[in-house]
Amino acid sequence: MRVLLQLALILGICYVGDLIHDFTGIPIPGNILGMLILLLLLSLKIVKLEQIREISDFFLKRLAFFFLPPAIGLMLVGDDVKSQWPILLFLCIAITIVTMAATGWTVQLLCKKSKTADKNETEK
Repeated sequence: MRVLLQLALILGICYVGDLIHDFTGIPIPGNILGMLILLLLLSLKIVKLEQIREISDFFLKRLAFFFLPPAIGLMLVGDDVKSQWPILLFLCIAITIVTMAATGWTVQLLCKKSKTADKNETEK
């Protein structure tokens, strides 16, 4: 029963994201808005991690399953992908480099913040 309540909470937040998308016309998909809302609720500690831990673990353990529909969709447009492979390869490499750089800079920033916070605590 607890897992069903956790699922209902996550689906409810996702539905709110869809409603925001539908009524405001924001050019961001509703499921992305739902994830941003969930991130905000977790950050503000309105929703605690323990309230969604079991269902989140369930989804994460089966993450590969959720990539099947897009993979099958790619097979349906295989000829289009074959004709555009050079630009797709370039985009994959470029996006990977940008993602690695952004992740590295974020980790460095967080490490500096953590060291500053630790230094301030030891001075007190």
